Amino acid sequence: MSALEGDWGAALDQQENELSGKVSKMAVKESVTPSVGRGRGRPKEGQSTAAVGVASQPVATPTTRDAVPEDGEEGGEKTMVADSSLFNHLLRTKLVDSKNTVEVQRKNPNSPLYSVKSFEELHLHPDLLKGVYGMGFNRPSKIQEQALPILLSDPPCNLIAQSQSGTGKTAAFVLAMLSRVDPSKHHPQVICLSPTFDLAQQTGNVLTHMAQYLSVNMVYAVRGSRVDARVERQEQIVMGTAGTMLDWVLKKKVIDAKKIKMFVLDEADVMIDQQGQQDQTIRIQRQLSKECQMVLFSATYNEEVMKFASMVIPDPVIMRLKRNEESLDNIKQVRG
Repeated sequence: MSALEGDWGAALDQQENELSGKVSKMAVKESVTPSVGRGRGRPKEGQSTAAVGVASQPVATPTTRDAVPEDGEEGGEKTMVADSSLFNHLLRTKLVDSKNTVEVQRKNPNSPLYSVKSFEELHLHPDLLKGVYGMGFNRPSKIQEQALPILLSDPPCNLIAQSQSGTGKTAAFVLAMLSRVDPSKHHPQVICLSPTFDLAQQTGNVLTHMAQYLSVNMVYAVRGSRVDARVERQEQIVMGTAGTMLDWVLKKKVIDAKKIKMFVLDEADVMIDQQGQQDQTIRIQRQLSKECQMVLFSATYNEEVMKFASMVIPDPVIMRLKRNEESLDNIKQVRG
């Protein structure tokens, strides 16, 4: 690896840490009353609902989110507006003017090979599109232009994508996850695996913001989460780490893997460095139906990642992302 590439990787890591630190400190008000939003029913006992989307928190797992005043208390509304503004600003500054070259390799001749220049071209549900614009996205990033038609294709296509942090890849697969979910069916339909709870929670923050106008529930499957064995979860999206997810699928049997429509692996290169996670992920994947859409994102695409990806993502479209020197200048401007 050259010195330039090393400096680039270090800069990206530092930038991602700074972003995640700011996002994790945001205040999200927890509600103990039933939502009166579109089609949302009364929460089940023990299930907490967030003001943006509906996200069940893991029991006995410390939360990084600070409390905010209840409605009517002085400063409460200003805090929520300020937090939302900061979140949107961080997202926009991470994606604006990102100049990347996307290379797409297609094994399946039926896979779509076209790009989009606007979110309207994707024919999203109006409430999902409203959530996308509410986060400050005005147009797709380079990787979103190429990845979203593949992620939203019908019939679904499997995808392996190399993408660094700051390219919009999290928003891309979160948007796809929300598009695949049927809100009228109260059982897990999407599994998203991250190497750590912190990364899972970062993705959960993006999801709850994007899903704020949808009747979709999400729960974290992480160490410390308590579930009743053989009682199927009611949330449509399950976000978590491989070990706990495997336990929920095989031992506790609270997720019917055959009902899963979409299986997402984020930060796969980090995942395979964690002891046991590679084998646990493969065991989960083997429980899924052949019709399940399988997606893997990784910052690097070396031989080890390629070998792992080939075991869990059959017949994929492969997308590789390269950044030019002008993109490195953009990173420095953001940091400054």
